[in-house]
Amino acid sequence: MGRRNAGRKGGTSQHDRGYKRLFSHSITVEELLRGFLREDWADGLDFATLERMGNSFVSDDLRERHSDLIWRLRFQGEERWFYLYVLLEFQSTPYHFMAVRMLSYVSLLLEEIIRKEKLKAGDLLPAVLPIVVYNGKRPWRAPTDLGSLYVPVPPGLRSWLPDLGYVLLDEGRLDLKKPELMASRVATLFQIERCEDPSEMGKLVKRLDALLPEERDPGLRQTFTIWVNSVARRTSPSDTMTSLIGLEDAAMFEENMRAWERKARQEGRREGEIEGMRKLLLYSMTQRFGRLPIRVRQQVEEISSARELRRLTQRVLVAASLEDMSLH
Repeated sequence: MGRRNAGRKGGTSQHDRGYKRLFSHSITVEELLRGFLREDWADGLDFATLERMGNSFVSDDLRERHSDLIWRLRFQGEERWFYLYVLLEFQSTPYHFMAVRMLSYVSLLLEEIIRKEKLKAGDLLPAVLPIVVYNGKRPWRAPTDLGSLYVPVPPGLRSWLPDLGYVLLDEGRLDLKKPELMASRVATLFQIERCEDPSEMGKLVKRLDALLPEERDPGLRQTFTIWVNSVARRTSPSDTMTSLIGLEDAAMFEENMRAWERKARQEGRREGEIEGMRKLLLYSMTQRFGRLPIRVRQQVEEISSARELRRLTQRVLVAASLEDMSLH
């Protein structure tokens, strides 16, 4: 974000774009809020009123800022209703000062609402709920409230400082296997994102396939299909997944995942053999020439060719010195 360069790898990442597209559908936003917003008041949300809002703001100094996604929906009470604005921000890396960033987005959103709705004295502002969806491997340890970021100050001064908290959805720390989430496409999406077992990923894709009948919402299915292919290509260690077509080929996907697993195991065995050959070469050279300089050890560690390692191991027997080893 550059804002986009802070707390993000390579600016606006492919992860961001994929998630923005996924959560541009009202049904995925609904599943996210229903499944993971554990608040009593959330039962009063009227999801039939979900509508997406613009996410670009111009601050008073004319700098444009972009949040990820903004939705609004009504909160239905017995005698009154109000709009709740939901600000979704997607993170693939932790950012310690996320609360400051969210404060700026909320402030700019409220300024935009004041301008567009032409609010005047006596009018009230809508509620804004900031949510950070995080899919990084490391646990999110950044403070989720702005108050935790200030230096210690006297209580009287503290009451004048701005404050804001945000809802954190850390995918790696969510309980995604609860029975009530089995029919959730978003929960299945999160599981696929976190999955490291190829055979288990194939099962998850099959479940997602069943949860996305094409005749019901082909646009939503296409969005998930693009995302699944993106995850597969990103996580595959080889070219195994580059020919994936989509969810309609869930059985093919599962077979491709098995092929990936077999190839990964073969590559793992090969790497183990290469490592053994490196150790044998280093041992032989040490026995022949004595303690090896760090430079020489590093050169050997960088060799990945089994043929080259065999050649050098044989060379140890006839080489007159380290220099005569002809390390490349």
